[in-house]
Amino acid sequence: MDADAQKPTAKSASRRYGEVTHIRFSADELASLKAIAEREGVTVSEVVRRLVRAEAGHLPVTSEALRPAIVDMTVQLRRVGINFNQAVRAMNDGRVAQDEDLEQALIAVGELVRRFRDELKAMTGGSRKAREAMP
Repeated sequence: MDADAQKPTAKSASRRYGEVTHIRFSADELASLKAIAEREGVTVSEVVRRLVRAEAGHLPVTSEALRPAIVDMTVQLRRVGINFNQAVRAMNDGRVAQDEDLEQALIAVGELVRRFRDELKAMTGGSRKAREAMP
C-alpha cells in the first residue's frame, strides 16, 4: 500500500454541502463580503452560509475570538450536569425525600442544560478553514 492511500481524504465542498449556486454581487457587496471573511478568517462562502443561518434562525457559528469563552461555558455546563446527576442519584437512593415538584424541576433543569450544551457545541463547530488553521 502506498503512502498516499493511507492519508485521510477531506470531503470536497460539494460533498459536505451538497448544493452549489452562483450569485452575482455588486463590487461593493463583494468587497464587504471579502472584508468580513478576512476579518473572521473564513471563506466568502462561509460568510454567506452564516448570513443565511442567521436569517433562518439557526444558531450562529462563533468566531475564533469567542470560541474559548464558549468552550469554558460548555465545561461549566458539564459541571452543572454532574451536580444535577448527583442530586438525582441522592433522590433515587432515598437520601433526599421524594418530592414530585423537585423531581419535575430537576428534569426541566436537566433538559435545559443538555439543550444549552448542545447549542454551545454547535456554535463552536466553526468552519473547516478555521479548524485546519488551529495548531
